[in-house]
Amino acid sequence: MSAKIETADELLELFNDENKLKGYSYTEVVNTPPGIDTFKFHMELPYEEIKAAVEGERIRLMAKMPESEKTKITWEHVGSTSIKGMPGTMIPDALLILEEFPPSKQIIQAFLDCDYYFSQSSHLDTKDLWFFYIFTEGILKYHKFTVHVCTEDNIAANMLRDTRDMCRSQEWAFEDYKTAKINAAKADTFKGYKMAKGSNSKLLQMLKEKYTKK
Repeated sequence: MSAKIETADELLELFNDENKLKGYSYTEVVNTPPGIDTFKFHMELPYEEIKAAVEGERIRLMAKMPESEKTKITWEHVGSTSIKGMPGTMIPDALLILEEFPPSKQIIQAFLDCDYYFSQSSHLDTKDLWFFYIFTEGILKYHKFTVHVCTEDNIAANMLRDTRDMCRSQEWAFEDYKTAKINAAKADTFKGYKMAKGSNSKLLQMLKEKYTKK
């Protein structure tokens, strides 16, 4: 595991060096009380409560950014928790879409000021930066929240958007993704769940082929 980078200047330097960025990986272990499993699979997620928590994080982050930066970014709730009725884990995702990569020093500093840490970039696209926040209260206490910081044309961002939008609007996509997730939940580890979900869903396979062949 890489050493934690805690300043905006150092993170900006990392984001400008693709080779170093590919090799960087840092995570923080959440010390949860006995009996609490933050990776638990829920057949019924508290959609409205999670939606409100994600919106709360948007407001908190925006409050730390100068007005000149706010006009250059777009925020979207994505992932299973953004699809009403979709089972899954209580680990929300959001996109913070930039006009250009990398994010500015002011945007990076806003994340640090709100107690986020940079974990790694996506294996699908190095320019999908994962910032994590660990909730300290409410229904998501002890759970991690991932904000994907990337540009409009990012592969991972487009797959997340399309998955959400197709599951919201097309019954076959919703049922395909739901079935794949339920079957994947039988895996022994969270990593196994993520891998099985991707390989068992026709929707995800279709989107991966669509965007990785560009």
